[in-house]
Amino acid sequence: MAINTPFYPYQTTNAQGSFSVQSAGYVQGVFMDDPAVRYALSLGNLSASASSPVWGGMAISEYIPVAGNDVTLGSMIAPATASANLAGFSVFNQAYSMVGSPQSPVPLAGSTGATVAYFRMGSGARIAVAADPGLVSLDGGLVSQAVNWDFNTQTLVPTGGTATVAVTSITSSFANGVYTFAVVAGAATNVTAVGDTIDVAGVTGTGAALVNGVQTVTSFTDNTHFSFQVTAASGAIATGALTGTITLVQNTAVLPVKVLSVNVGNSMTVSFNANTGAATWNRQGTTALILI
Repeated sequence: MAINTPFYPYQTTNAQGSFSVQSAGYVQGVFMDDPAVRYALSLGNLSASASSPVWGGMAISEYIPVAGNDVTLGSMIAPATASANLAGFSVFNQAYSMVGSPQSPVPLAGSTGATVAYFRMGSGARIAVAADPGLVSLDGGLVSQAVNWDFNTQTLVPTGGTATVAVTSITSSFANGVYTFAVVAGAATNVTAVGDTIDVAGVTGTGAALVNGVQTVTSFTDNTHFSFQVTAASGAIATGALTGTITLVQNTAVLPVKVLSVNVGNSMTVSFNANTGAATWNRQGTTALILI
């Protein structure tokens, strides 16, 4: 006969969201200690073309310094907008020029030339990044399961997690060799600011091939009202309301990483307010530890 007692002196519990008490979670943008990989840590400078500040745990692009700026230390860095220009991930480690304040406690590289610490893809670094809670479904599976990176929210997401958003209308106008497209989305999108990218699909009619595909937001009102522009000759694209069953494809960039761990609800992640420029810590966030 088995004897069971209600006394478990070594059992511990984890209070949800109590990162300050229970350190079982991760901090977005911090890489795990590794004696070999730490030598792959690189430093660059924030590019003048960056559409937003850079903080730890962001997908970044790397650019060759322009003529006259060769005295800068390292490459020029900006947030990545698509898988085609993904070079690596930024980290908080040794990012000494990132600045925080009582109003924006997350350290940010927010001015041109500020130092950004980062690891290139293939470096073997293990970095904590913001993640969608739905990634908990990966638990128990292979580390090589496919995942996507959302370049608008800088978040790791499940493959096909948010496939499309229906578009109520896209209205085209032309002036001085530039077409401007005003988008009205039928539901909230992942667009948060000028410089975000969208993937347009379903446009038909004249110039559809110039409109469908990845576009960069040039004007932003809210996450259902924004615009993008295309440079083309007069008559190359239809003006007025565009035709077709138009959608915005989201979360389409497969991220070539291994997911080593997922922590739901007990990690520190970055919440950035594009209107105020402030970044704060969410202490009940979800992170994933990825091997790049």
